[in-house]
Amino acid sequence: MAHPPSYQDATRKLDWLEIVAPYAHARDYARLCLVSKRFHRHFAPRLWNDPLTAANTLLLNRDNDLEWYYHFLEHVKDVRAATCALVTCLDLRGLGGRPASAEFSLDFSGPSLTATLRRLPAAFPRLRSILLDGHPDVDAGALVVASPSSVPPTFEPPLLLSIPHCQIKLPTAFFESAYVTGLVYLDVSDMSGSLKAPLTQLVLSSANLPRLRILKAQGREMDDATALLLFQAFGDQLWSLDLSRNNLTDRGLSFMCEWAFSRHSLRSDQTSGERFEVEGALSFCPGDDSEPFRSFCFVKESPWSATYSHPQRYLVDAPVYTRDVQGPTPQGIPCPVRLNGRVKIRDDSASSIQKILSANSMHLIPQLEEHVHDLDICQGHGGITHLYLNENNISAQAVVQMIRSTTGQLEHLDCDSMFLHGPSGSLPKWMPRTAKLSGILGAAHLFRPLFSSNLQVLRIHHSLVTQLPSLETDDLPTIANLWLAETFLLPKAELAYPEAFVPDMNPRLQSLTLTRIPRYSTGRVIEKLIGFLKLASVQERAIQDAQVSTRRGPFLLLGLRRIRLEFEHDPSEELAEFSDSLELGVPINSVTQEFSFFGNSGGWGSSPTTESSTPTITSNNTGSGKNSNKSHRTPPTSVERHTGGGRQPHSSVSELSENGQESGRLVELHHPETDSQSGLDFSVSGWTCGGGRGGGDGKSRRTTAVHEYLSFLRDRDLHTAAGTNRTPPEPASPNHVAAGCPPGSYIFTAAWDAILFSDCQSMRKPTRLELEGMRDVVGAIKAYRLETRRAFDTARRMNGRSGMPLLGEPHFHWSGRLEVSMKDTMAHYHASRYWR
Repeated sequence: MAHPPSYQDATRKLDWLEIVAPYAHARDYARLCLVSKRFHRHFAPRLWNDPLTAANTLLLNRDNDLEWYYHFLEHVKDVRAATCALVTCLDLRGLGGRPASAEFSLDFSGPSLTATLRRLPAAFPRLRSILLDGHPDVDAGALVVASPSSVPPTFEPPLLLSIPHCQIKLPTAFFESAYVTGLVYLDVSDMSGSLKAPLTQLVLSSANLPRLRILKAQGREMDDATALLLFQAFGDQLWSLDLSRNNLTDRGLSFMCEWAFSRHSLRSDQTSGERFEVEGALSFCPGDDSEPFRSFCFVKESPWSATYSHPQRYLVDAPVYTRDVQGPTPQGIPCPVRLNGRVKIRDDSASSIQKILSANSMHLIPQLEEHVHDLDICQGHGGITHLYLNENNISAQAVVQMIRSTTGQLEHLDCDSMFLHGPSGSLPKWMPRTAKLSGILGAAHLFRPLFSSNLQVLRIHHSLVTQLPSLETDDLPTIANLWLAETFLLPKAELAYPEAFVPDMNPRLQSLTLTRIPRYSTGRVIEKLIGFLKLASVQERAIQDAQVSTRRGPFLLLGLRRIRLEFEHDPSEELAEFSDSLELGVPINSVTQEFSFFGNSGGWGSSPTTESSTPTITSNNTGSGKNSNKSHRTPPTSVERHTGGGRQPHSSVSELSENGQESGRLVELHHPETDSQSGLDFSVSGWTCGGGRGGGDGKSRRTTAVHEYLSFLRDRDLHTAAGTNRTPPEPASPNHVAAGCPPGSYIFTAAWDAILFSDCQSMRKPTRLELEGMRDVVGAIKAYRLETRRAFDTARRMNGRSGMPLLGEPHFHWSGRLEVSMKDTMAHYHASRYWR
């Protein structure tokens, strides 16, 4: 938020030059500056605030020419100090070009660019933005070795420094220099060396960088220990953090949840009011102050919230009024607020921050220094709101736990892939080492406004929408893995996690990017992606119908306006290398034992466990005990905590029955060592089985999921099914309820997740004919997009003068921005396309 104008600024008479200056052509700025001092006052800041952009793109049109930059620095020596003070941005991105001529043989090639950096503090005392992207040989440490006597009294430390990919290691003293103490934006991605040394020596800290708000540290080989030092050093000071392509694991995410997020919750637990009717409410578990239940909660649904169909679901939040006049957030005590759902969230890219700080568009004048630090990007926002976790060694379970712990303040989340692990953080014992699963299943409800109140931009694995995990093996080609995952794993995923993300789950979400989408499909992935585009069109029509044509009509949410589909590389070339000797119907584990999901283990509970860590199971199959009947009359829906007396962990199972029919089974699992902080043990009433609800196909599907879940607990060791780390039962999520679990019950999620891998004995390798029958997903999406566009144009022509046709049915054209990006074999995305 910009600083409000003073009374004098608000009431003064505007100069007509202020009105016409934005419409003047940049090529005329130099001549207009010569007209008079009055003209110079208006046009000189527009010309000099970003001289490289002005000269290389608009005036001289000499792109990628470092020689001009060297000439410019020599010319600056003869420029007035007042004019040099107008320079607020130095953008060296893209400048490469020809080597310097003979007259500039001052070692200006290569290291000469580093030499020029030493002159910047004295040459441009009010330089706010420095961007050195694309110059790996530059030593950015030269910025802080300038002589203090050469710095003018009017010197202001820069606010933005972008130096990614520089291969010269930064000295430790770099972060202690007064030149970087005012940084708001810092990009040190893909540089030589590690951040562990400056973090350990406490030079990279909030004490030296008290105004830092945006930190990008991609590819710095940061492990969990280094990440902990980073989170401890800055706490909740940062609002944008990019840790992509590092070595973070689930433990690193737990450190982030502990240090880098606000504890002020934006979520609602009120079961009355308009918000409850639209979004539902949360019911936190008793004892949620302990570690196992810190973020566990049930979802209480209203008659509308479970189906995302409330008539007022597209209305923006009403403004919140406070007694105090809203001003700059006091530094050190920020408090996140729930956005109204329509406001544009902060852009944390270098170009956007540069434009705000330095007004490099040549049509705006940079704000005064006293107003810059009052900008929204320079304020604290109660912890991280923009988070990037791409290409780290993290699991889907850790991402789920992180989202539950953020209390709803995340606005931009970028996590392209995560491993599907068991509760212990590793693959089950019966899964081969060569097989890897990635994706996120059963977590669609976490992206509802009830949990993610401020989320507007999301980039995540496509399984959130398609319910298809990605399968990788070393002994089969990629296209065969795609066939296996879609043929065998997708039906089980749909059975265990019937709820996929749809646009109306979160109408506040404006941009969605789905990553790692397979290029070829048997047809199911195509159906799901096309179905999602149809639902986006239906949402757009619903927002259109909710609009009121009067001036005093309510403001509505924008809905999903941008969908980006990022596809994997084309595996069709691997088909030529696929062996013809693989026959239809040959089980995988009979061809190669390494790829057998089950092998000889038989699934859960195959690995031996020690007696001290295995609970004792006492089963009462008759269900005639007194306690069993009492439990049946009062279903357990809460966690009871009590002090422990050093008891050994044990479990008791009692079967519940009604009218002679099995309806549920109660498990009480005691773990006196789980809550290590408080020293208290707890008992959890865990529901382990039960019949489905509803009728028709839905009842059959949910009952199947419940019975498969029951089989893992009845036929295998209970402790192993619950997790080798004594993982307690968790509250049933809306996905579990949709699959047949009773609302308000607890289940062992590790055993439930095992449904995905049941019946893997039937897995077989595909034949060449089956692989050749797979369809191109990109081609199918393009054909669907052209078809809907053609139908929409036809409807528009038929309407004639009556106006634009309504969106949605029957053409299902979606007017948002659909982007498609394909990945080549060099592991980066290219050939991005925009399909209108």
